[in-house]
Amino acid sequence: MTVPFAAADANAMRITTRLVFTSLLFLLCCSCLQTPQTAATPAKTDKPKNVILMIGDGMGFAQVKAYRYYADDPSTPLIEPLPFDRYLVGAVVTDSISIDCGKDGTAPCVRDPYAITDSASAATTYATGQDTLIGRLGLSPTGEIQQNIIEMARRNGKSAGLVATSQITHATPAAFAAHVLDRYQYSDIADQLFDNQWDNAPLCAVLLGGGTADLQRKDRDLVAEFTGAGYTVVSNRDELLQANASHLLGLFAPWGLARAWDRDANVPSLADMTRAALKALEQNPQGFFLMVEGSEIDWAAHEDDIAGVVSETEDFSKAIEVALEFAAKQGNTLVVITADHETGGLSLGRDDIYHWDPRPLRGMKKTPAAMTEEYLAGSEPLSQVVARSIPFTLTAEEQTRLDNYPHEVPSDPSYGVAGIGAYMGINDMMSRRTVTGWSTLGHTGVDVPLYAFGPGSENFRGLLQNEELGQRLQAALLP
Repeated sequence: MTVPFAAADANAMRITTRLVFTSLLFLLCCSCLQTPQTAATPAKTDKPKNVILMIGDGMGFAQVKAYRYYADDPSTPLIEPLPFDRYLVGAVVTDSISIDCGKDGTAPCVRDPYAITDSASAATTYATGQDTLIGRLGLSPTGEIQQNIIEMARRNGKSAGLVATSQITHATPAAFAAHVLDRYQYSDIADQLFDNQWDNAPLCAVLLGGGTADLQRKDRDLVAEFTGAGYTVVSNRDELLQANASHLLGLFAPWGLARAWDRDANVPSLADMTRAALKALEQNPQGFFLMVEGSEIDWAAHEDDIAGVVSETEDFSKAIEVALEFAAKQGNTLVVITADHETGGLSLGRDDIYHWDPRPLRGMKKTPAAMTEEYLAGSEPLSQVVARSIPFTLTAEEQTRLDNYPHEVPSDPSYGVAGIGAYMGINDMMSRRTVTGWSTLGHTGVDVPLYAFGPGSENFRGLLQNEELGQRLQAALLP
């Protein structure tokens, strides 16, 4: 059959269009297939004046999703995104250096390439851009001092600050200000917060969190020394909000702060501390570096405490909103949000149940940690204490389970929980109610989320090794 000229011409144009489209698509795909060497090189961009690094300690993708479910408006058909969800750019591989010496410690020690990190080595990679041994802070695997990003910032005229809900001497904040062989050298870390100086002043212009017990000791009163160095020292929320100084020390608990849902009006939120830190640091016209840690997401996950995880992720999320609001207003601030590792092996769903239920968490008056403290201080059965703080009625089986847990087993006071037996009993009940699963009381090796906003945020896209993230932070902040 003869095809009319017009029809033949139209058909040819369609074929040509398809060929052109296919060729363009092929070229586009090829341009996306970068070699590892090309992909590892950050793109050139305008440098930010300020860099804010926010670390949700122990916060994996599941912890973020649990909070998203909790924060959802149940009157709408879909789950609303969190304010920072839109800035997801990739993930971080959290591997660090571990040395395996065998079960009895007598075998030849070798590097374990599949080891799971701790907060000290993970934070050191972010602070220095160099990997190190698990448990070590600011030092190389062989013990040499590694310059951290705060030291680099100060040498370039910028200010620096550290904010945490843990004690300020804990592993993550300490990695940005100290150099010690063991993360538990709390007194040495506290001393270095003051003694490590540049231009005759401590490295950090702002230090906010817990840790009074480490900074005010019988052998040394560092609070007095900071006061003598011109710092405004605050110890409660009102004093913090009223402060207008460029150098600020705020200590709000002997060790870590109470969980967000358990704090009284005298204790600031992480958002309060972040806002105060930004107010102080922006007084330097040269810019600043600020690290903010949601420390106790990890602490709650270490005890399989889903209520505590949601409490602390909420606290961290609100601090993120403060940082993002500041960055959007200033236009010259890069915000990077991630975690050092995941804790607990959290899963939303368990026991072959295809469902996760945030409703038992909504309306809780306090976290299991605070319920445990109330229980230990009185003589009531545990079930009665718990019943006053939850938005549902305990079943007879739940009451029996709670009341059969041991009264008290000593625990690390720096984690804020003394009666670990009762505490774990409440956590187990809440996990069953919410259909929450856990694989461990420790850390896991899964990748963690990475978010970025502001100038240079495009350089954080993809899957990054943790030390690579540290190197890109340095590249963003420094000349």
